[in-house]
Formats: sequence, C-alpha cells, structure tokens
Amino acid sequence: MVNITAPLRIGYVLFPAFTAMDVFGPLQVLNLVSITHNMTLSLLSTDLEPVSVDRTIVDGVSGGMLGSSASPDFTQFVLPTHTFSDAPELDVVFVPGGAGARNINGTQPHVDWLRRRLAMDDDPHQQQQQQQLKYVMSVCTGASLVARTGRIAGRNATTNKAAFTWVRSVEHAEDVNWIARARWVVDGNLWTSSGVSAGTDMTLGWVEHMYGRNESERVRVMMEWNALNRTDDPFAGYYGLT
Repeated sequence: MVNITAPLRIGYVLFPAFTAMDVFGPLQVLNLVSITHNMTLSLLSTDLEPVSVDRTIVDGVSGGMLGSSASPDFTQFVLPTHTFSDAPELDVVFVPGGAGARNINGTQPHVDWLRRRLAMDDDPHQQQQQQQLKYVMSVCTGASLVARTGRIAGRNATTNKAAFTWVRSVEHAEDVNWIARARWVVDGNLWTSSGVSAGTDMTLGWVEHMYGRNESERVRVMMEWNALNRTDDPFAGYYGLT
C-alpha cells in the first residue's frame, strides 16, 4: 500500500481495433478509484483521430476480427487525448489487446513509444531521457506489444490463452517466460493478464496492491464484479495449456 498525494498519472495506449473490455473493464475500476484518490488519465495514439473498437464496421468493412457483419452501422470509436509525440510523463501505462494487436506494422509506433518509456535499470542514459514507468499493465494480446519492445526479456508474463501461441511468436517473445496457467502475473512493475475480462481482475488486484484490500473490495462491490484470483484460470485448461 502506498500513500500518494500527487496525482497518479495513468495512460492507455490505443490502436485501431482494440478490444473494448480490455480498455473499459479496467477503466471502470479506475473511474471508481479516482473518486477518492487523485489520478489523471491520458489516452495515447499516433494522432488525434478517433480510434476504432475491434468489431467496428466502417462502410461495410470490418475494423477488427469479425469480417463481414450483419450490423455494418454498429460502430464505436474513442477519442485520444494525446499523441505519442506530445504524451505527458506517466506513472502507469495500460496496453490493451484486440485484433489490431496483430497488425505488426500498424502498431510499430506504439511499440517504439513503449520501448522509449520502458527505461531499464542498467541504462542510465535512457532514464535521463525518459522517466521510468512505475507500472506497465497489459491486457490480453497487449502483452505482444510489450514483448516486442525487447524490454521484458527474462520476465514472467501471461496473455490471452486463445492467442497464446501467436503472442509467443512475435519478435523478442522467445525471451519472455510465459506463464500458461495464470489469470494474471506480477513480475516487479510488470503486470500482465489473460484474455479480455482478466484485465479487470488484474486491475482490482493492482488497486489492492496500491490502496489496500478495503479499497479493492469497495470498488468490486460497486461494480458487482465476481473477481477471480491470480491463479484462477479456467481458460488455460479450455485451450489445452498447462
């Protein structure tokens, strides 16, 4: 538990075709925590254009994983607050997953920005250039972007069990110790979660870490959320992972 008087500066890295719940599940937790604890929120992208959710269909063309759809006008977008070039200093960064995470070229600017912000203890020059993040939080296949930075070699992490094989195939992922049977994994300041709803469980666990059990329970009850623990991972078995 920590006592924070200055604002805790939280950012989300957004890319086209991110999964809605990867962002809005944890964000609902943070919305409730921010009522009693001082926080700021920044939504980061390559530019200030609206960013699509991963089932968004525009002019009959899918922005995500569903291909053709019976609902071409069922669209959702989020407005960024900052670009990577004018992003403020941050303490915590959330990286969602979604169909757009598989767009390696499209997400390269996101990976490059994360690499710059993930200062290493043995790289004092970089620490002078960029403030080191206190926490990096990934949801679902957002772990693939973090792995591609090459900054989490030797660290423990997890990701969406349905996409486990693909995430482990991205650049630098072979250097990460991937934990199959885990709802979420904590390795120092790196917090990674399994698929979709697991990000909300992870965020509630992080709130307990930061502000105590009473605060995480207050938020959980307000959300009417039946939380799972770090080792409660029914989907690892479902997808044949051990």
